[in-house]
Amino acid sequence: MQQEKYLKQGALTLCASVIIGFLADYTFNLSLSRTLSAHEYGDYKVAYAYATICGVLVLLGGDRVAPKFLANPLAKKASSEVGGFVIFFCKIAACISVLLFLFAYLSGYLHLGSWSPDEHHALLWISAAIPLIAAGAILSRVLQSAKLLTYANLPWRIVLPLGKTLAILVLASLLNQVRLWQVIVAGIAILTLITTWQLFILYRKNLITLTHTVPIRNQSQLLTTSIPMMLAMLVTIAISQLDLYMLELLALEHEVGHYAGAVTTSHMIPVAQVSVIALFVPLLGQALEKGEEHAERVLWQGQKVMFVIILVLTVGLLISGAHLLQLFGRDFFTAHDALKYLILGSCFWAMTAFISTWLQYTGKGKYVVVIGLLTLVTDAVLNWQLIPTHGITGAAIATCIALCVASLLTWSTFMLCRKPPYSNATIRSAQSGHR
Repeated sequence: MQQEKYLKQGALTLCASVIIGFLADYTFNLSLSRTLSAHEYGDYKVAYAYATICGVLVLLGGDRVAPKFLANPLAKKASSEVGGFVIFFCKIAACISVLLFLFAYLSGYLHLGSWSPDEHHALLWISAAIPLIAAGAILSRVLQSAKLLTYANLPWRIVLPLGKTLAILVLASLLNQVRLWQVIVAGIAILTLITTWQLFILYRKNLITLTHTVPIRNQSQLLTTSIPMMLAMLVTIAISQLDLYMLELLALEHEVGHYAGAVTTSHMIPVAQVSVIALFVPLLGQALEKGEEHAERVLWQGQKVMFVIILVLTVGLLISGAHLLQLFGRDFFTAHDALKYLILGSCFWAMTAFISTWLQYTGKGKYVVVIGLLTLVTDAVLNWQLIPTHGITGAAIATCIALCVASLLTWSTFMLCRKPPYSNATIRSAQSGHR
């Protein structure tokens, strides 16, 4: 009964995060693309991609392993253990974030790229947001592990893009020209507010304490589990963002902005994918304590929900994609063909994403990492070959092929690694019973 109640409440949160969240994010991107030039909009998307990847990197998988590690402490209301877990990974995130900020500054100071720190480049400004992104991710995972999906998802899916949209409108009304760094600073301020609010919710519900915490004893064992999960997630994000970096190198500057519009439009599928996984991951963590057979029941239950939602979204986006793209501006229609390939690639991968999560939670994360690296190399090679001749459409074709390859390899690995429905002991017991 509790599981059914949780799934019903989670379904409402899922619908809100997918539909309202997508509309909120789309509104933000529309307002940003109309406030900035196509070149600056492309710069923002590249910087945002960089911050997203770094936000995953600095946590070393702490957010990924949280539902599995925190299942018992949260059930026992052991807030000191939860606090020890959060502090452990936040300290790691803070140290690595400082190194990344220094790297971003020195790369500009030494002119390793086409910018210098004096130009207030987006990469340098957004580096300050990395520790906040990491803190928000770990706190959201704690809330998600406690089955508080509304507090975990909606602030980031809805409040953040709406807040950034409001900030852009305010800046546009007060200033003659809105600068990219001003948009990033406003976003950092909103990040701070949301992260602080989530910490307050955890305190109010007695789920965490940051004083008199219980230190993690098996730190090396925890990192052995979390780092492969981080690498798998990192590779997945890198695949989704690689096109932007390679277009920045191989295509015209305005094409990066047009491609970013197509990516934003197709992003509704990954949002739904992440939301479905977030709904079932707490159940998966609990089921694994009873054995892989119980976990597979949760897996197939989640797969059914994933299949229906992704199929509906894919058909809807293929029909309405052209109209959505033109909301960015008439010149963005040049990315229509690219959008079709991005939608198909996202669809194939979304059908496999929960299988990938299952492999990681059952100790087979190394296979996911290898598959991800092969996919990343495939995407990079195809981008290098197709972008010079086909532009943004070539980049989308490369991503579509790479994600289809990743899907095929992941399903193959799952079928090879999964345990048979009945163990030998169960079969022998059944045979002796018939005798």
